[in-house]
Amino acid sequence: GWAGYKSKTDPVHLFWDLDNTILCSVTPLPSTVNTKATIDNTTLHYFDQIDDDFPYNKSTLEPNTRTYFRPGARTALYLCSKFAVCHVYTAAQETYTTNILNELDPTKELFKGFVLHRCDYPKIVKEGKDL
Repeated sequence: GWAGYKSKTDPVHLFWDLDNTILCSVTPLPSTVNTKATIDNTTLHYFDQIDDDFPYNKSTLEPNTRTYFRPGARTALYLCSKFAVCHVYTAAQETYTTNILNELDPTKELFKGFVLHRCDYPKIVKEGKDL
């Protein structure tokens, strides 16, 4: 129908921020070793990574950051990617952004638009994000 035609010929463009929107990262790595984190009986999916904005052991490459995906974020991204072109616009550095997208979108199907980070636009760190 009309919605399918519109999504192909003149799609909506959605710009997603990473931190505090899709995910939340905690540094230093929490000392707990449990494999599940829950809030209000909701299991939070997470992965550990190196965030090179913070000190880390370069010889062992041991992760220094735990990144949690917000409940419903992956589902929202998946649904939105069906009718819109999804972009990332973040003040994070390129390596952090790449780590996140490798976990969040390993098949490169969700974010078919631009991936913009502070290496592309250094002013966003001091001046904020202005689309």
